[in-house]
Amino acid sequence: MIRLEDVWKVYEKKGVEVNALQGVSLELAEHEYVSVTGASGSGKTTLLNIMGTIDAPTRGTVYFEDRNITDLNDTSASRLRRKAIGFVFQTYNLLPDLTAWENVALPLYYDGLRDKNERKKRAMKLLERVNLRERATHLPLELSGGEEQRVAIARAYPGCR
Repeated sequence: MIRLEDVWKVYEKKGVEVNALQGVSLELAEHEYVSVTGASGSGKTTLLNIMGTIDAPTRGTVYFEDRNITDLNDTSASRLRRKAIGFVFQTYNLLPDLTAWENVALPLYYDGLRDKNERKKRAMKLLERVNLRERATHLPLELSGGEEQRVAIARAYPGCR
């Protein structure tokens, strides 16, 4: 499903090159689960950002479902993320003025689903999957940290789209 071939990421900080990734090659099959572990500064976030099209490698090639995605423009990368890649950020990034179901439904709007009732129906199914249906009308401020995390997981789940 995703393959990296000799991927490098080099940052420049104060005139000094920093190699965040050096020649990383890996292949992950569909439905395969992996953990990315390592010391702070070892390139874990850089690797995930490149795999998720948030960042591009300095050199090397990234494939998603056998399609070269290394040089996608911003619009194409955003479209791929909305359709096939789910992110749950450490800070969850929920919009504070939207309810739980509205946060989950937001990607559907950007995918072109304008029918609010259909978006809510799909969002509610996902909230049910993470045991939060009864909290659907609550704002992030009214949710516990664990509940916010589950809303973010539901929002990231590509299966709702």
